[in-house]
Amino acid sequence: MVDNRLNNIITWLIVGLIFLTPLFFLPITTNFYGFNKNFLLYLATAILVLAWGLRIALTKKIQISRTPFGLLIILFAFGQIMATLFASPNKTETLLLAGETGTIIVLGLLYFLLVNNLKPNTKRYCQNAIITSAALLGLLAVFQFLGLTETLLATNAPSWLKLKLWTPTGGPLILVSFLLIGLVLSLITFLKKFTQSTLKAVGFGLATVLCSLGLIVTVSQILPGKESAVTILPYSSTWAIAIEAFKQNPLFGVGPANFASAFNRFRPIAFNQNEFWNARFGVSSSYPLHLLATSGLFGLVPFVLLTLKILRQAKKNKSNLLYLGLLACLLLLFFLPGSFLILFTFFVLLAIWAPKSGEPLGTSPRDESVLPVPKQLSLIPLGLVGVAVAVAFYFGGRAYMADVYFRRSLTALAQNQGIETYNYQIKALELNPRQTSYRLAYSQTNFALANSLASQPDLSDQGRAQISQLIQQAINEAKLATVLSPNNAETWENLGQLYRNIINFAQGAEEWAIATCRQAVVTDPINPRLRVDLGGLYYSLQNYDAAVRQFQIAVDLKPDFANGYYNLAAAYREQEKYPEAHQAMQLVLNFIPFDSADYQKAKDELDELAKKLPVEATPAPQPTPKPEEELTKPEPLPSPIIEPPIELPEEAGPEVTPIPQQP
Repeated sequence: MVDNRLNNIITWLIVGLIFLTPLFFLPITTNFYGFNKNFLLYLATAILVLAWGLRIALTKKIQISRTPFGLLIILFAFGQIMATLFASPNKTETLLLAGETGTIIVLGLLYFLLVNNLKPNTKRYCQNAIITSAALLGLLAVFQFLGLTETLLATNAPSWLKLKLWTPTGGPLILVSFLLIGLVLSLITFLKKFTQSTLKAVGFGLATVLCSLGLIVTVSQILPGKESAVTILPYSSTWAIAIEAFKQNPLFGVGPANFASAFNRFRPIAFNQNEFWNARFGVSSSYPLHLLATSGLFGLVPFVLLTLKILRQAKKNKSNLLYLGLLACLLLLFFLPGSFLILFTFFVLLAIWAPKSGEPLGTSPRDESVLPVPKQLSLIPLGLVGVAVAVAFYFGGRAYMADVYFRRSLTALAQNQGIETYNYQIKALELNPRQTSYRLAYSQTNFALANSLASQPDLSDQGRAQISQLIQQAINEAKLATVLSPNNAETWENLGQLYRNIINFAQGAEEWAIATCRQAVVTDPINPRLRVDLGGLYYSLQNYDAAVRQFQIAVDLKPDFANGYYNLAAAYREQEKYPEAHQAMQLVLNFIPFDSADYQKAKDELDELAKKLPVEATPAPQPTPKPEEELTKPEPLPSPIIEPPIELPEEAGPEVTPIPQQP
């Protein structure tokens, strides 16, 4: 009796998890959606593992069901772990809550829990939970599109809830993917029920309609050319990045959760001709190619073998139409960026379908193993499980609370509450010290406070000491970020900008800024904006020859880069090379629209340069309009200037790896 009750609790906990995950979000962390869905998965899986250990203690036996996919799932998780250990620079960030490897491990564990706890007559509840969640999300998508949600909530609705494309899934593309899966499942169930009973088919028919309507209103808003069009990494770039990452490390790639560094290092130069050339992508547009780039053959091969196994089993058992939902998941994973929700749905559907693929469980002794547990040892599995869950809860709970505090710090920052921002970030770092984004934000907060103090007139010795301490702390945090994520260009950009901002504060900052900005270029070598930033630093230090070289590289990398030519013209003008400056300014006019303020600004400067040209200089050709781009000159060094400059210790300088000589 107790065992039956426990089985019922486990079953309904599983059904509740499947139903709630697509809908679940909490606006108390920096990421409302994926991060909280991951936490819900971790929490529910931990409870399920405890229940499994309790059942072993009650029944005095360990019952293990075998499926055609179990070994491949284990190999897939193992491959992610190996890639993390041997390739990921920040292993803790990858393994912790919402990390790519941690998610795959927990999803694999969930698969085995579902296979070993769900009975044939309860599996339909899981399928219906997916269909119900999809139908509700489709209905919400229609409500958002029509503005009914805002109307119902009146003025109490937060700004993000008023967006037409807002969805608890975390994004319109994720919503479209999940609705497609829900549509497939609801449609095949509707057709099956309709042949049996029209009344039973009504609910699934309604779900089919709601999923279809949600798809229509969402897709209509994200098509190319629309204001809210979804941008994904071009497939040509995806393939090029995956191949180059594979060449660098065929077995383990660049490491899970490290695709952004692969994108920065390996994207083709043709990417700069896209309208979103200045964007950075943290995920591939194809999950298998994402695996090839981030975890190499250790990640890709098990997934491909799993896919092939599913296709073979589908041919053997076409009577169970659930495989159509699995095929929909696979198609989405192959041709769209992978997301937590689609992976979660894939593992759930695989677990529901697995016992019915090939030879049904229970028809042969080799499908199920039962290991008797002596009475005196029956509590040992529960104890081991309890310890494992306690450890997971400790680290997972710390990671979650750290993100809650970090979210509070961002809220305080938006309200211009500097001290509260500072204190919340300290709490976040105490709980999760290896999160790169926290280190970056804390370094910027320290510098902002230092800059605020430096703006005050008549600084006392105590004020100078506080400024020095805040700047050193900002530098230390920024350097720690580069240690945690050494291949992340953003960490080097942050450190370089910090050094640049203290050039008038501290001695020796010029060399540190240059070295760090050059390191940023090494981690993102074809980014023309980084070249302009480095050239702008040389320009502000009046090293115009070096500035010209960097600006020239920028326009070589992106021949239609108006701001690159504008900065190049400015550097030539400072060198009094007026023909070259005039030619560069002519090219600026070719790449900005006629009716923009920037066009008139550049035209006026071109006219001034024309007055300084030799008589034989040729006139400018008639420019053609191009997409609008804001023109910005190299920024001057920041002020205020503290006299005498603050002396920072030598260890405040950057710790950069040897870099190639820049042209």
